[in-house]
Amino acid sequence: MATEVKVLDLSWPAAEGLSDDQYKFVVLNSSGLVRRPDSASEVCIGILQNAPESGEAAQVRVLGKSKVWASAAIGIGTFIGPEYVSAADAGKAQDNSGALAYARAVMVEASGAEDDLGSCLILGMCPAITDAVQRVTTATTKSTAGAVTYSAAELVGGLILRDPAGTARSDVTPTAAQIVGAVAAAIATSSFEFIIRNTADGDETITLTAGSGVTLSGTMTIAQNNSKRFLAVITNAGSGTEAVTIYSLGTFVH
Repeated sequence: MATEVKVLDLSWPAAEGLSDDQYKFVVLNSSGLVRRPDSASEVCIGILQNAPESGEAAQVRVLGKSKVWASAAIGIGTFIGPEYVSAADAGKAQDNSGALAYARAVMVEASGAEDDLGSCLILGMCPAITDAVQRVTTATTKSTAGAVTYSAAELVGGLILRDPAGTARSDVTPTAAQIVGAVAAAIATSSFEFIIRNTADGDETITLTAGSGVTLSGTMTIAQNNSKRFLAVITNAGSGTEAVTIYSLGTFVH
């Protein structure tokens, strides 16, 4: 059974009719009015506690424990934020453990399914999580006699030592969805650098080619005894619409 504990509730006028939005996430707009989220990537002010019509007082819990309608089964300890389906259907809790920049609460009483009422502990807003990749390097050695598709973990690891094993190779990046999934709290503009080092014992060139959803910018070839730096920038972190651009930053001889 969902329960709640009030710590701090604040009141603002409702910007629209919110009679169906009690116990959903809401946003405070620039005019000081409460409305539904316009997307899943908005940082919400809190959870609506009443069901006001447009212009009436919207009571919003900004701290404490609140009931919340869920978009799916969500377990205890899961960071949550607002789901967005449409302008009229927004604000139910969704799992935001992969997008912590937009998380606003953590579940403390689980929901069993969509439209089940759970309970959450409302957290402070944290919209500035953009440097999600730690500066920890993992070197990966690849010596496959054929084209290699790199994993997202290998790119995020920062250093790939690639022996083309006999001839030139056209290696492939992970998909954009895989890259976004490998970056904790990924949002658009999250980025990281990585290096591919050509360790060939002959005149064998590596060419980096793009996986699904990835755009390549600059020269992507790496000659024997050369290393190339790359910058991967997430341009869309949305589920099903992920996009990443990988920029060549230059070559150096080793």
